[in-house]
Amino acid sequence: MTEHRNKLGAGVRWAMFDNLAQQVLSFLIFMVLARFVAPQDFGLIAIAHVMVTFIRQTLFSAISLPITRVNTPSNALYSWGFWICVFLAVLMSSVMLAGAGFVSRFYAQPELIPVLSWMSLVVLTTGMAAIYEARLMRQMAFKPLAIRSIASVTIGGSIGIFLAFHDAGVFALIAQQVITSCIGLILLVGQSRWLPQIKLRGTDFSEVLTFAPRVGMTGLFGFLASQGDTLLVSVLLGSYATGIYSFAKRLTSAVYLVIGSSLLKLALPAFTEAGRKPEALRDVYLRMFGTSLFLMAPLLAGISVLAKPLITLFFGLAWVPAAPVVALLALLYILLAINQLNDNLMLAVGTPSVSMMRGLAHTALSLILGSLLSALGLGLSWVAAGFVLAGAIVWPWPQLLANRHTNLSTMKLASAMKSPAIATLAMVAFLLLTSAYLPQNALAFGAVVIGGAIVYFVAHFFVMKTWPHSYDALRDLLHRRGVVRPSA
Repeated sequence: MTEHRNKLGAGVRWAMFDNLAQQVLSFLIFMVLARFVAPQDFGLIAIAHVMVTFIRQTLFSAISLPITRVNTPSNALYSWGFWICVFLAVLMSSVMLAGAGFVSRFYAQPELIPVLSWMSLVVLTTGMAAIYEARLMRQMAFKPLAIRSIASVTIGGSIGIFLAFHDAGVFALIAQQVITSCIGLILLVGQSRWLPQIKLRGTDFSEVLTFAPRVGMTGLFGFLASQGDTLLVSVLLGSYATGIYSFAKRLTSAVYLVIGSSLLKLALPAFTEAGRKPEALRDVYLRMFGTSLFLMAPLLAGISVLAKPLITLFFGLAWVPAAPVVALLALLYILLAINQLNDNLMLAVGTPSVSMMRGLAHTALSLILGSLLSALGLGLSWVAAGFVLAGAIVWPWPQLLANRHTNLSTMKLASAMKSPAIATLAMVAFLLLTSAYLPQNALAFGAVVIGGAIVYFVAHFFVMKTWPHSYDALRDLLHRRGVVRPSA
């Protein structure tokens, strides 16, 4: 038991390190590439990436994830899964290659033909890597996965930057994607020390086939929730708007992926450990809710207020049109973090259908509002506002259900929100007052950021001094506690 816990703990640490390293490296590479590659070229890659993501989440995951659910997956079962994924990868990469002309005509973008043709290689390598990833995850061997991610992202990004510096344009982004996926596959095969077998007679894959359709549908809903907005923007507004929107999404999602996603990985096991006891669930919920807001709210609010100087200084004037979209998507990711926390709670208490219905309602409403606002000719910012409005409309229903399952009163919820809300408002007021009067250079920008952070923490201590029974997320973070019961 002790050995298992140590292995699990090491795996969690490597998984979180992998997530953090990937996001930091990808963001730094993206920051450099944005200086040399036009928004429209990023939009072309974003359109192709949406297609790759759709295939990965609905097809490859439908085979690989059910295999990890099997109690003792055999080598033959892994081999069967590998060959099925290879077959699907060859099929879908061929479809993507053959359909490149049709898609380019649909978007009225001839430049999409070479992009989709080369990105079909990413589909092929992703499918070949799916079972290798699943096998290592099943063994809780997250270290090889982390090494794969860091090395492939670094090598692919470096080559992409080199080509972008030499005016390769969209082909720099294509090379980055293709090389990253190829290096990742090579490292997976080399580190796993496993090769699929050819003879598969007698392999029982009935359990996998039973769960595959369900996992595929879940993947489809996940795709619509995460990529539906980008897909809609690409269809309605074209590659340039897609590039601008993808840039704004990349800037704001970095906060969610590094902080919110890492915390939410801990939420489900914490809820499961708490069982069905409302008091225990409430304590876990308040801690996760308050900590997520405490860390995410100031960062996303700061990015929103300082979007224009931030983009100008570090990415270039070509990306300034993304500034208002950044501010809107910051709100969307705060709502997303809260909704994902509620989804984890619903799953832990045995009502996963709520999460599915919430996701479907959010996606459908986002598409409806985004399409309507686009049809009115109001522009990209208003389309993004439609996505945010959809999240705000859907949020109260799962929140009320979460409050019911945890016996959470409005006052208790307010205690978790009080410090982040007041401190963030104080920080935003400081940033608005100072940023408008300072010169546009990196030194002044850094001074404003540091000043905003100081104001945030001073306001937090003021709130805790004035209302001592409010939930103190900073205390829990500093003390590294597990499930901490907020003061009554």
